[in-house]
Amino acid sequence: MMPADDRRWEILEKVGAYAAGELEVGEAREVERLMYERLDYRRLAESYTRMLVMLDALGKEPVEVPSAAVDHAARRAYVSAFMRNAETFVTALGRSYLDAFVYYLGLRRESYGGI
Repeated sequence: MMPADDRRWEILEKVGAYAAGELEVGEAREVERLMYERLDYRRLAESYTRMLVMLDALGKEPVEVPSAAVDHAARRAYVSAFMRNAETFVTALGRSYLDAFVYYLGLRRESYGGI
């Protein structure tokens, strides 16, 4: 015997496949019988059908991205690139100052500018 959770998933899949018209005649009749016997299965089939109709309608609509969203994404990309470059610059500058300080203290003469 199949566990209750597995049986529920099987029913969900069958009702979804029925609503999408993907079942063979025999399987479709079985799902129709289940929907006739149980109101919650009928409601589930109606929900699947509404969802499929909405997805079909959405698939036919052209997608237009608002210019504000495009501008926001571009600004974020610019800021991100600037921050990466600033981090590289500050890191290199800090390293140079540290090398100069080490050289000034006389701890390592050969590392600063080849002197």
